[in-house]
Amino acid sequence: MDRDIKGIIKDENPVNHWGFLDVKDRVVLDLGCGINSEFIPTPYYFIVERNAKKVIGVDSNEQSYQWFKQNFNVQNFIPFKDMVDRYEKFEFYFDYFKPDVVKMDVEGSEIYMNAFNNKLFDNVEEIAIEYHSFPCLIAIEGKLKENNYKLEYYKFEHLDLEHQGVLFAYKTHFKNQEFKRC
Repeated sequence: MDRDIKGIIKDENPVNHWGFLDVKDRVVLDLGCGINSEFIPTPYYFIVERNAKKVIGVDSNEQSYQWFKQNFNVQNFIPFKDMVDRYEKFEFYFDYFKPDVVKMDVEGSEIYMNAFNNKLFDNVEEIAIEYHSFPCLIAIEGKLKENNYKLEYYKFEHLDLEHQGVLFAYKTHFKNQEFKRC
């Protein structure tokens, strides 16, 4: 399969790592939103710098959860401490919050997307997934194509694309001639 690389990701800075997502005035489901001591957290980036309407942040790390509760208590951010490690949990967050945009960095659990009911993708216009193995990549590619997403690939500077990278998918009816990436 031909996987054209659209960009290189050099670090964990959300500007470089997730900057292609169009979150302005949209509901974002941020799966794997943990804090990073070097860069701003993705919920902050999406809300403060990119004007997301609302961000639902999910991470299993207690330290991250407490940091958000103490330092980022804004009305349009909803934090959850949860390990998204089976498809029923993914389905809950997708179905309950009906996000427009999904950012996913769940350390291999993205493979559970293969079991999703296709209706869960009805509201999701864009989805970016950091995948962590070739089987995960194959599973999520198939599911996203099945749901009529166009796929783009972002490579980490020093890793093989088939080992780990970011798969960005969007519905073609959403994008238009005037859309510009950051």
